[in-house]
Amino acid sequence: MKNFSIFKTFDMFFRIVVIFLICFVWCRYFIDSLWLSLILTVILTLSIDFFIKFLFNRKTRKNKAILDEQEKIQNYINSFIFSDDSFSVNFFCDLAKKKYNVIKKTKFIQIEHTCNHVILYPYFMYREFNADDLITVFNKVKSLHPKKIVICTNKIDSLATKLSAKLPIKTILLDYIDTYNQLLVKYDCFPPMTKLNEQQKPNMKYLLGYALNKKRTKGYFIASLFLLFSSFIVPYKIYYVIMSSILLTLSFISYINPKFNKKENVELLE
Repeated sequence: MKNFSIFKTFDMFFRIVVIFLICFVWCRYFIDSLWLSLILTVILTLSIDFFIKFLFNRKTRKNKAILDEQEKIQNYINSFIFSDDSFSVNFFCDLAKKKYNVIKKTKFIQIEHTCNHVILYPYFMYREFNADDLITVFNKVKSLHPKKIVICTNKIDSLATKLSAKLPIKTILLDYIDTYNQLLVKYDCFPPMTKLNEQQKPNMKYLLGYALNKKRTKGYFIASLFLLFSSFIVPYKIYYVIMSSILLTLSFISYINPKFNKKENVELLE
């Protein structure tokens, strides 16, 4: 948490400095007075930074709500992915029983209607449901001559979606979001959540290692040369000279610093 706070502080400081320098360059271009330029630059910097934070926070809240909802849905679906087939079949059998007469098979559920029946086939896996999986399911149930085949899965390959529209029996593929909205929510029936371990957030050491890795030497060097040559053709060249010097320093550090360039030897069989 401490490293994350330091990173946020650095990010805010860098953003304000960049906005300040851009505003100052243009204020000095149009205004001769240094003090008036500085005052106007401060006002513009604070106003622009406030506006950027307002837009960013609104977008962040919206995206967070969407991501939280998707994570909740995925945690429900994980219960099917990390359980055997019988768990999924039993769950969807209980779900369908709330409204229909059903016959539970080993791999799927047969929903009985007056003149026909529908196959509900849970087929959950971590990878995408592909065209070969669709053919496997279709071959298992086609002899029953159902009116419709509904397949619930995690994620769906585009080829499987295209193939499902060409099958002689109407086949509907539901990914994890459709399964949640059209079945779990509609029938008010939910499995227990299965949460996976969250990926560790990058700390300051990781960020420094990324920024000062030898792979970024060429990028820093080319950018510094570009700014250095730009300083010869612009009126306020000091800013370009400073940034060029900083980039050259980063290029030099990332090239010679062994701390962020060493390879870690991992014993695979221990």
